[in-house]
Amino acid sequence: MKIEKFEEIQLEELMLFLDENLNENYERVVFLNIRKRWPEGFLTVIDEGKIVGTCCGAILPNDKLRVLILVLQNDYQKRGIGKDLMDRMIRASEIFGVKKVTLEVRKDSDAIAFYRKLGFSSVDVLPCYYQDGCDGIVMEKQL
Repeated sequence: MKIEKFEEIQLEELMLFLDENLNENYERVVFLNIRKRWPEGFLTVIDEGKIVGTCCGAILPNDKLRVLILVLQNDYQKRGIGKDLMDRMIRASEIFGVKKVTLEVRKDSDAIAFYRKLGFSSVDVLPCYYQDGCDGIVMEKQL
């Protein structure tokens, strides 16, 4: 298993992976734009030649890193890979002087406990934030 920067050639495989592992739908161009703006903040987890996880983020004004996606195939969860991805993204953001990391998570997601273990706190609720009407929880961590 290896973690590497997302490359444009992986786009079709990434879209299939996200369709299988997330409830949200995204346009392909979104991922190309994210990669163009901050390639170091867009990582894929590859095992046996296929994508089994990904994370990407964006650097925002006011010294913030916003985690846009962090998802692993179910059988790769609870193995420290998600923490490794988050650590790598945070380290890559240090050059920008990031002092806070933010993200949104579904209020019905098991990932809330994962983010709490990483030191994130819930700071807001976003009613009907997701495409299916589920509320989102804004979480943040001070660095």
